[in-house]
Amino acid sequence: MKRTGLMLLALILVGGLVFAAGCITAPASQPQSPEGKWILTDFGSNATPDHPMGVIDLQIAGTNVSGNSGVNQYFGTAVIDAANGKISFGPLGSTRMAGPENMMAQEQAYLAALANVTGYKITDGNLILTDAAGATILTFAVMPAVTLDGTSWTLAEDKNVTLEFTDGIFNGHAPVNLYSGAWYVTGTNGIQFGNVISTLMAGPTDAMNAESAYFKALANVTGYKIADGRLLLTDASGNTLLTFKENIVEIGITITGSWTLSTDKNVTIDFDTFGEVSGKAPVNSYFGNVTITGTTISFGPIGSTKMAGPESAMNAESAYFAALANATGYKYGSATLDLLDADGNTILTFVRTVNDGPISAKALPGMEKHGLVNEWFLTDDNAVTLTFSSDGFFGGHAPVNSYSGSYTETPDSLILSDVITTLMAGPEDAMIAESAYYAALGKVADYRVVDGRLYLNDAAGNTLLTFV
Repeated sequence: MKRTGLMLLALILVGGLVFAAGCITAPASQPQSPEGKWILTDFGSNATPDHPMGVIDLQIAGTNVSGNSGVNQYFGTAVIDAANGKISFGPLGSTRMAGPENMMAQEQAYLAALANVTGYKITDGNLILTDAAGATILTFAVMPAVTLDGTSWTLAEDKNVTLEFTDGIFNGHAPVNLYSGAWYVTGTNGIQFGNVISTLMAGPTDAMNAESAYFKALANVTGYKIADGRLLLTDASGNTLLTFKENIVEIGITITGSWTLSTDKNVTIDFDTFGEVSGKAPVNSYFGNVTITGTTISFGPIGSTKMAGPESAMNAESAYFAALANATGYKYGSATLDLLDADGNTILTFVRTVNDGPISAKALPGMEKHGLVNEWFLTDDNAVTLTFSSDGFFGGHAPVNSYSGSYTETPDSLILSDVITTLMAGPEDAMIAESAYYAALGKVADYRVVDGRLYLNDAAGNTLLTFV
């Protein structure tokens, strides 16, 4: 009986210990720190995700924050209470660069959202920033090792098909047409292509079919991988839809600048650093796109003014444009540029343009009717340019398209012809801005150059456009 009682007491004690152990509260999990590098994937908490155009990122290191807000770099500090999942961002400074209107609006929305953040949580590896009511304001994924912004690629199976990513916009050459659109970040290596807009040129049936298949593939892309100089665009199942090779553009260090045809000093070609080309043919001025990969070259659809000339000059012009269309390669020397056909034969030879005199400088104060011949940048949007050449032609970049025309200058007036443009489409606000810009050019009647600024005025003397 005594033995039985002792055993019963022992069992009670053990049971009590087990029960007590079960009542001990497990230590609370340590809150995760928001420190790290993050890429924005969503605005708000809508059922339909509102993905950002291009790359917006956030880096948190201790109490320091910085990142790219789409156009500008920003920086500042944050107060973080990891134990309670609280975070707030102090006044943020930023650079002062201008960009496309839609990107600037997105940037302002992002920075305004940061100012309203009071809390955070990390769910499934994503950083979620919330407001005072606990609603999701911004969602970030872990920053990928390599982002797509600022990259350029050539389709592995067709060197004439290109794809570039810049400031939330993708663009390039399809088998026949030029194309562009908006691209959106959806995750660490997630991407979505918006609706494709393109020029409307027709081509051979096989090329048009290839173009349709290419655009369809872009529409089905949900992710990407970059490895060994290749870009793989994948679908939702991880299957590779398109493979690209890194596009190494050498135009910036080789053929940039002006060249003169060796057989006709009046025929010129000018390469800029943005993949665009312009010049003077035997009769008309022309402009268009050029793609350079290594030692290969291809010219996009070429636009031109529509002036008529002697039959021999018009025939020479047709032959010149045909030669540009047939160019597939080039050789570059210290003072010569040879364009080659597919067989490696030289079809056009250019020499470096030699200026007969100094390029006109922007006028000093008081020299109001001098200095027109120059390259100018619109003060309201420095991506819009206007260049006047000494041979009576003007051209430049509008908000979406390249344009050109001719001008007549007298001591009392400046008359600009109707513009001829490429036929690229763009965001609605950019197209509206472009139409307004062309309308203003059409009203120009005079100009002044004062303190390094070009003022284009209407017949009543009112300033229509200002350039620097």
